[in-house]
Amino acid sequence: MSQWGFYYDQTRCIGCKACTLACKSWNDKHRGDLNLNAELSWVESDVYAEPKEYEVVASGEQNFALFRKYYMKENWRRVTINEYGTNPPDVDVQYISVACNHCDNPSCIEVCPMGIIYKEDEFGIVLVDNTDCISCGKCQDACPWDAPQFYDTNFRGYAQEDPKRPKMNKCTLCLDRIKEGLKPACVAGCMNRALDAGPLEELKSRYPNASISVDGFESDSVPSLGISTNPNIIFKARRRRV
Repeated sequence: MSQWGFYYDQTRCIGCKACTLACKSWNDKHRGDLNLNAELSWVESDVYAEPKEYEVVASGEQNFALFRKYYMKENWRRVTINEYGTNPPDVDVQYISVACNHCDNPSCIEVCPMGIIYKEDEFGIVLVDNTDCISCGKCQDACPWDAPQFYDTNFRGYAQEDPKRPKMNKCTLCLDRIKEGLKPACVAGCMNRALDAGPLEELKSRYPNASISVDGFESDSVPSLGISTNPNIIFKARRRRV
């Protein structure tokens, strides 16, 4: 196995979230509400409704309730903003772009009661077969970076027999693209080339001064399980101005 991971250059990131949009665009086919039948695919404010409730609004205004059914609700890649200082000009902003880190010791695998999360053998990517997912949320709770995702944040409020019950899905490191010789969508979509992905040892060789963490990146320690997950991501840190 050649363990793949991410490289993130914080000095290049401008917080534009193009990586997030690229991820959503490419992986829309994996969104949790896509395979529900037509009647259930009309979504408004996280609640299912009948199509008649999405009539065109008056005066040519955009019907955001209608549009919402077309996009991926899960956030497999997230850009967080860390602000420092309170008195301009002595202030600073730093960004961190994080998805699943495809850890060596994934906490999500440890806590899943159904045993449906696993590391595939070729690239070390953490995947899920959510056919038997019971939406307990233990995987999300255990992950330091909220990598396991559900299309409705109220996923625990659904009955097990409810066909609308969200099931966990997550970043696949764009395994389908990797097998075609392509970089993950987030990497390809980054305008400032702040992201890279590949076999971790190759990334370490390509970026010899990279560090294993930056300010604002959550610790990989999971005290409740007594493990460190060892995330497969390295960084070029941007020095804070304050």
